[in-house]
Amino acid sequence: MCLTGNFALTMAIDEEVLAPVLSQPSLPVPLSSHHKAALHLSDWGLVALKKRTAAGLKVLGLRFTGDPLCPAERFQRLRDELGPAFEGIEIDSSDKNPHGIPRSAHSVVTRDLVDQEGHPTRGALDRVLSFLRERLASERVYRLPVIRS
Repeated sequence: MCLTGNFALTMAIDEEVLAPVLSQPSLPVPLSSHHKAALHLSDWGLVALKKRTAAGLKVLGLRFTGDPLCPAERFQRLRDELGPAFEGIEIDSSDKNPHGIPRSAHSVVTRDLVDQEGHPTRGALDRVLSFLRERLASERVYRLPVIRS
């Protein structure tokens, strides 16, 4: 999340990563128009990620619309680069939004989560959980060995 939100994107290059979720990916800090659309991913990494998405990998992203640390340009870039393999959930945090979400909202599934049925942040959390079930249920599950002392 936040500063680590982009790590899931970089880690998705590895074939062992099956369900990358980017929760308000904030790096690089959007100080310029270039940085607003930047993915904190090397050119080589983007090529590798596109190969994975072409082979079936899906990526889920979450952000609030008014979050200056995770600007709309970043999600648009993900849509442009990954096409339908990227699912972006953008929760309205504009002034006078119907759910009273503050414009300063940043942490979709932690600090700013409202755990009430029908609230968009609860819907986002539910989507994360269903995304993980969808992506992981069809793949092999690895068990860690039991270490006995």
